[in-house]
Amino acid sequence: MKKVGRTNLRLLAAATAMAVAGGVGAVVSASADPPSNAMSMGHGVDEFGMTKAFYDGKALSFTYSKGYFCDTSVSSAATSGCEVGAKANNKPAKRVEPLFITVPLGFTVKKSKMDCPDGLVCVDHPGTIDLTRIEPALKPLYPKLTDAQLTAALQNAATPGHQHFITTRAHGKRIWWDVKVVGVTKKSEYNKITAHRSAAFLKKEIKAGRTTAAIPTNLFLFFSVK
Repeated sequence: MKKVGRTNLRLLAAATAMAVAGGVGAVVSASADPPSNAMSMGHGVDEFGMTKAFYDGKALSFTYSKGYFCDTSVSSAATSGCEVGAKANNKPAKRVEPLFITVPLGFTVKKSKMDCPDGLVCVDHPGTIDLTRIEPALKPLYPKLTDAQLTAALQNAATPGHQHFITTRAHGKRIWWDVKVVGVTKKSEYNKITAHRSAAFLKKEIKAGRTTAAIPTNLFLFFSVK
């Protein structure tokens, strides 16, 4: 298991908050693992469907036609092969573009108001994700759990609900997108980001410290934008 140094404290805090708000508690108490939506380790089931996304002040649509890819050279104990906290070593294609997903932390958002709500696995998304890279920070939050119990919960956490933000339409072509997680701790800030519908605005809020840092993952999604 990788440990996080002082230079990554902000990233660690962001990931910790996401883990707490995004389903780790539910996984700890759950009797069954959430569905992975995996065809094989690191490769999602090929499905066809759509979700909403935000770009340049507009609401657009993603059309998915291939299952997710997670770089298995980055260790993950999740049934999906995906993880949060370390970037991929290998990409599924030469060209990839960033996909920022915003996750509400410490407050709830109506399912109808989210691109991919809690408790549902969006088309071509992983259903599980490994959060063990933040275990040292999570341990104080669960003093009654043994190290083994906490590790088991973090290895296969449910993917949290989120919104999608992109920086380009990629000319409507079907390409791979590199997922980066942004946690939002205040509902007013979350609503402001959603109202702007802009990755450019989101990046300004990240830079200003009004959200968490953008957390790397080994996860890529495949879709076109319209």
